[in-house]
Amino acid sequence: MAYFHLVFLGRTPARSPPTQFMKRDRVTIIRDILRAVKDFKREEGIRKTNIMQSANLSSDQFKKYLTLMYINGLVKFDGDGYRLTEKGLAFLNMFEDMKLTLRMQMQIR
Repeated sequence: MAYFHLVFLGRTPARSPPTQFMKRDRVTIIRDILRAVKDFKREEGIRKTNIMQSANLSSDQFKKYLTLMYINGLVKFDGDGYRLTEKGLAFLNMFEDMKLTLRMQMQIR
């Protein structure tokens, strides 16, 4: 398992050994949100709290990512809850295809 030293602006993090918990990148967090919205079974759409719990996000993280996704047309709010747009579904499918392709490439080598 690779260990990367993260650089934070303004302060240096304390050195610690690698753990089993790795930070998710932005695209993975977006994928987790889109997957939560897609997989929710209620007809009215998913609510903020359910997305935060499913994607394991804090309130501040959620607001930042939801704004980004809403502006870029990946999700929409229809009055009762959030739903995926066609663009959001296409992004999610493309991400999953890319992940599968990379996994298969790594097995070939």
